[in-house]
Amino acid sequence: MVAFLSEEIHGMVLKTKQIFSAGSRKSSIATCRKIWPLLARRKKKRMESRLTELRAANSRGARPIFRNGFLSEHSLSANSNDPESFHRAMAPVLVLAQFFGVLPVLGLLQPTPYKLRFVKLSPRTAYATFITAIVLVMAILSVLHMIRTLNSTAFEVQGGIAAATAGAVFYGNCVIGLIIFFWLSPRWVTLQRDWRTMEEFIDSDKTERPKLRWKFYTLSATVLFLALIEHVLSIAVNSEKHDWNGTSNSTFQNFLKIYCANSHAFILETLTYNFALGIFIFIVSKLATFTWNFTDLFIMLISTGLAERYKTLNKQVTTSVSKHRTIDWTGFREDYAALSCMVKKVDADIAAIILLSFANNLYFICLQLLNGLSQPSDSSLLSDIYFFGSFAFLIGRTVVVTLLTSRINDQSKVALPALYTCSSSTYNVETERLMQQLTTDDVALTGMRFFSITRNFMLAVAGAIVTYEVVLLQFNVSMNK
Repeated sequence: MVAFLSEEIHGMVLKTKQIFSAGSRKSSIATCRKIWPLLARRKKKRMESRLTELRAANSRGARPIFRNGFLSEHSLSANSNDPESFHRAMAPVLVLAQFFGVLPVLGLLQPTPYKLRFVKLSPRTAYATFITAIVLVMAILSVLHMIRTLNSTAFEVQGGIAAATAGAVFYGNCVIGLIIFFWLSPRWVTLQRDWRTMEEFIDSDKTERPKLRWKFYTLSATVLFLALIEHVLSIAVNSEKHDWNGTSNSTFQNFLKIYCANSHAFILETLTYNFALGIFIFIVSKLATFTWNFTDLFIMLISTGLAERYKTLNKQVTTSVSKHRTIDWTGFREDYAALSCMVKKVDADIAAIILLSFANNLYFICLQLLNGLSQPSDSSLLSDIYFFGSFAFLIGRTVVVTLLTSRINDQSKVALPALYTCSSSTYNVETERLMQQLTTDDVALTGMRFFSITRNFMLAVAGAIVTYEVVLLQFNVSMNK
């Protein structure tokens, strides 16, 4: 009987190996759908074959059973209400984002992702649609201005490129981001259920779990606070001419008119200014600024959640190997397989957001470098502080996004040195298969598969920035001559 079970399990393992070997990144989602039920059947067979003799000895309980890649709500354990789960840790940040029309999903504060819902006809969805519509109006006005002004003359004037294109790119990025988040909303419900399924599967026989809440809160508070400071400086720079001494001109109406004339002159070239238009510009600019910063923050949080999962799993493997413990290599291999599938599912849903984020940051880094190298000598101290502070924040945010996202790829390979030094007493065919899986599986988030975000990608971005900046400077100099 034991020999028969061993032969049967060996056959199932060979099937798993074939799936990993034959799969490509283009068919990664389909591969995951094959693997997850396969892992479940293996778990179920082992449970059934040893149920009688191991019922008393198995204190940690059986792992959840997958059905078509999902766990039913009734099959979740009591630990599904885990405050350190990704769903619970992410919820407060997403609730804040919904005030700005981002990701209109219901049930974010519920203890389990199985309460999440996306309802097309709901007040939250209607509010998100309204926010997207008013930002779209601003984007259309910005694009019309760019079409009229982007010509050879714009390159001859100092700051002409920025004046012609910055508004269209900024508000266009915001509209596209809101549309992508709207498209992501129904998929976010499924993604969070799959994510919780993965957590339940890995945590079912592991004692240590990643702590996400305070990492997410600290990261979110830091990014949003720095973004707030940067935006306040922007408002101050664009309203320097306002009389702050408390005279009759120190009114909000006068402040708003000066702010709009300096920061959104391209809009006033098309429309005549009035107080209602000023309020509209002021509100939409805040919505767009939040969406721009939240796009990067969203990628940071998701990347941290996946990387911390790998980090905890790697720690358990390396500790077990170093202390020569009895190791369940089959369980670890299944955990890594489930986590790899989760990364590919996440990449399929947020790849467009990643591409939008890096394209937008690359544009504004090049633009600010061009403006900084041609900064007028008579600029005020406040303008200099804003320029260097804003540029440093933009560079820092882009670097942090790249580093945190590349951690997924880094952490997916961390366990390999421990496997290479595994003692002969604990080494078996499952160890070899885990090594092959970690070596050959390409685990990384991508930008619509145009690029994979690894540490090397940061050098590629830096090289692209330098190249584009040199081209812009040479073109600007030649046009001035």
